[in-house]
Amino acid sequence: MSNHLAIATATTALRYVLDRALHDQHPGSVADARVTTLRPDRLVTPDIGQSAGVNLFLYRVTPNAALRSADLPGRDRRGNFLERPLQALDLHYLVTCHGKDSALEAQRLLGRTVTALAVHPVLGPRLVSAAVEAYAGMDDTAFLRDSDLAEQTEPVRVTPTTLSSDELSRLWAVFPQSPYQLSVTYTVTVALLEAPVATRRAPSVRERALHLSAVAAPRLVSVGDGGADAATGPGAALVLRGERLLGSATRVRLGPVELTPLPDATPLLLTVVVGDDVPAGLHPVQVLHLAPEEPAGDPPARVACGSNALSVTVRPTVVRAVWGDTDIVLDLTPPLFAGQRATVLFSGATGAGGTGAGTVIFLRPPGAPGTRPQPSLRVPRSEVAQGAWLVRVQVDGVESLPEPVGEPGSPVVTSPPV
Repeated sequence: MSNHLAIATATTALRYVLDRALHDQHPGSVADARVTTLRPDRLVTPDIGQSAGVNLFLYRVTPNAALRSADLPGRDRRGNFLERPLQALDLHYLVTCHGKDSALEAQRLLGRTVTALAVHPVLGPRLVSAAVEAYAGMDDTAFLRDSDLAEQTEPVRVTPTTLSSDELSRLWAVFPQSPYQLSVTYTVTVALLEAPVATRRAPSVRERALHLSAVAAPRLVSVGDGGADAATGPGAALVLRGERLLGSATRVRLGPVELTPLPDATPLLLTVVVGDDVPAGLHPVQVLHLAPEEPAGDPPARVACGSNALSVTVRPTVVRAVWGDTDIVLDLTPPLFAGQRATVLFSGATGAGGTGAGTVIFLRPPGAPGTRPQPSLRVPRSEVAQGAWLVRVQVDGVESLPEPVGEPGSPVVTSPPV
């Protein structure tokens, strides 16, 4: 991999190859010809004049087609880099030869240019190092001392390319003040630019410890009232039936929470109490057997095996509904956790069900990650008309059960008399 100086170093290496080719003794050499890296519209200026030479101009940079998908800079859950971000680039050069037309200097220089680049189709480590050494002493290119393109493991190849007449015309149209001069195009591939960021890796394995044991995984047959699916809520006991449910250390995973079975557990039946730390919604339930505890100081017990998963619906419950001065306050269990989307439905108390006429719907957007659980919802009082309303709450697609109107605990809210 290379640092951000790889692009400029590749241009310098091409310049070095052509510079040596022009200064070596050869038939038909052009006196005082030199290699420049200018924009084509600056080739004829008062300080350069009409001197002969070869100009390198990087006119385009594109992602490398073969390696563009190789950059997958993973991060851990804290945002630390696991791998350094990598960008693979192809560099497209316009090589322009200029000189006295009557002496065919441009054509002689072009022949020398394509021959030199054919001799050096790969910018290898030795060539790149020689180019850096040759130009690092100059003020304009002193930055080359910090280049590490010579250490890149992927070879840097130089390939001639062909542009159509239309593409070449559009390219030269970018420089309207400069007339067309004899030119060829080359592609240099690949420049691998790696970001100098610190990466975080897991500690190396000091010692391998392998423990083998023959265990039969537990199997869940039913939850709740005997079906494959069940509905429950905070404070309710959830019964799990199956085979080989009891192990040396048994846990029940319900959604994101692990629960401990009650003491009367048997290999065929487990009972857990659903707490209000289990979010409302549809969750998988699974029986876990933990490996025997390790000696003190070792990592905590790991999961040795787990059962199949069945689904459990945890319903939200409206504990209390109070018509306040400015808001209608709804106390919920379980509370609303970060990321959960809630919908509140107010139905006419004389028609407890349905979402037709006489129903008011209020949407609560999901809470931002990291927010604390919210035990209550507030609905602006102005959103609900005067009267008696049966309240239902839907959390992540699971709706609370509407109790019959007039029974104790029924979630009915009534506006105070005007």
